Amino acid sequence: MQSQTQLLGEAIEIALSPLPAGERRLLLGDAVRQVLEADVFVSYVWDDNGPYADPVEINLGRDMVRAYAKHYRYVDTLTPELARRGRASAVSATGDRDEFTDDFLHRRDMFHGINYFPAHSRPGSVDLRLWRGQHRPPFTDDDVRLVQAVGDLIGRVWPLEAPASGQSLTPRQRQIAELVAQGLSDQQICRTLGIALPTLRTHLTQSFQKTGARSRTELAGYVLRRNHP
Repeated sequence: MQSQTQLLGEAIEIALSPLPAGERRLLLGDAVRQVLEADVFVSYVWDDNGPYADPVEINLGRDMVRAYAKHYRYVDTLTPELARRGRASAVSATGDRDEFTDDFLHRRDMFHGINYFPAHSRPGSVDLRLWRGQHRPPFTDDDVRLVQAVGDLIGRVWPLEAPASGQSLTPRQRQIAELVAQGLSDQQICRTLGIALPTLRTHLTQSFQKTGARSRTELAGYVLRRNHP
């Protein structure tokens, strides 16, 4: 496992890289996840409605991202409470039970978490959410301080991300969507474009959100309609 010093060095390198914003968040989140031995990583960009735009994830799954956007964000009382704290804080979803806890968090074995939210969140702000499973230990105070340090770094060196809701696909996302429309599998798309599977899934998740597509078939239909009006 990396040391915390190594992580912060890697975090600075990622934060200053010229990669697209979503890819930087994904790489940074994976580095933090590995150091803290977390099972799940999720990050959103704030829009006018709160921390709900442009999700990237590791080990949560696109189905759960869509389910959160469609339903669970509206019954989630935990995330707004953590967001109001404006800092990194640990939480264990093992006490009072509700629909969000039982049907969303526990469904993906998310019991012990750290959520980071900036002190003064506004559209374009970035959050970080990490979770461990039921049979893993809770996060420690040192873990919380580490995530806070990473969050502070983001706040200092990253410009606010423009929430992608309602925007058109980026050139890369359109390229991927066109390959989906051609019937290529995830593995074939990765080989064709020379990208990693987590990067592809980030682009697909953002493309689903932008287009309103709920499946690869609907995304392909979106591309075909644009190419053949």
